[in-house]
Amino acid sequence: MRVLMWEHFAPGGPIRVGGHHFAERFLRRGDQVAWCAGPLAPWSLLGGNDEIRARRRLWRRGGERSDGTFAYVPMTWMPHRRRPLLDAAGVARRTLRATTPRFDRVLARAGFEDVDLLFMEPGGPLTALLDLYPRARSVYRMCDDTAAFPDTPRSFPEIEQEVLERADLVLATARTLEERARARGARRVLYLPNACEPERFAGGTRADAALAALGRPLAIYAGAIEHWFDRELLADTARRLPGWRFALVGPERGAPGPLADVRNIHRLGPRPYDDLPACFAAADAGIVPFRLTPMTHAIHPIKVYEYLAAGLPVVATPMRETAAMRAPIAQAADAAGFAAALETARAAAGAREGDAARSARRAWARGQTWDDRFAQLVAALEVIAGNARWDAAPGAVPRIAAAGGRG
Repeated sequence: MRVLMWEHFAPGGPIRVGGHHFAERFLRRGDQVAWCAGPLAPWSLLGGNDEIRARRRLWRRGGERSDGTFAYVPMTWMPHRRRPLLDAAGVARRTLRATTPRFDRVLARAGFEDVDLLFMEPGGPLTALLDLYPRARSVYRMCDDTAAFPDTPRSFPEIEQEVLERADLVLATARTLEERARARGARRVLYLPNACEPERFAGGTRADAALAALGRPLAIYAGAIEHWFDRELLADTARRLPGWRFALVGPERGAPGPLADVRNIHRLGPRPYDDLPACFAAADAGIVPFRLTPMTHAIHPIKVYEYLAAGLPVVATPMRETAAMRAPIAQAADAAGFAAALETARAAAGAREGDAARSARRAWARGQTWDDRFAQLVAALEVIAGNARWDAAPGAVPRIAAAGGRG
């Protein structure tokens, strides 16, 4: 099967999203995968951050092959952006036909003249892909409340409505997104939350030297530091816990604000995904200090799974999805609660029950794997192919029944 995946990031960056894990498993199954991101705009041909430079390199090289994947980023003269004249849904529909060189011709030369499966996430040119590959089965993975992002084009809700109606399958990583997809008329919706690769984080890894040098106890955050990250909450927590160190590992967007003025907060920048187990081995707790907004209530954070797989106690703000996980984590809505939860975790780690609690966290993570999520996706694709029927109550995680069973 030829799979065209349109994802948020160029390959090889520090942020690893669900699409990376699904792409790996498509490849293991013997499928061909094209991984695309962007498109670039003409003004992106100079300057930009690490992500823009990675995308520009892929465009200039005409794509790259690595580990069985063809990776490419097109450049379009009609970029769909939150800017005057570029914000319209009509621009989004035409964006891939205004590429240099033509996007479909580049894909055809790479062996993807025909595509069997479109696997799309919100940052992609959704309607353009559906129009360009009308015979492909289509999966739309709702992984964010994308319309709430400040740089999302204002026409996105209109575009997403059309995609929900046209896609063969909608994957929702959060219950909020699942409810929205069903309410807007999606034909098939599968609640498929994020997961982890527990064996990657299971222990036995030497602690990262740079993080270990910061001192103990150490709380770590691994991920993007964006507008949803509550800088004020973390700064207040760190001031309440002067004996702790707080390591932020990930790309940072925007001014650091109060984070810059707190001595025991260390902003370390992005690190390769493969370095995370060593980073976690140097830590005493994992944290998810996100703001509580309608947008963050639609986030299902991968990092919770990965922290737990490493055996770390976790403190997170009480987003709807972190509560729905029923994971062995602590939740706190303010700095006093965050600080108290971290101190409780520290005390428990020094007690006899510390090893048992660590084992329980790892055991929970072992039941939440990307392999299992992929198996559910494959079963749902069998429904689309006509080889099975859906057998599930609305809102439940579907089971796939053999064709001819109860529909």
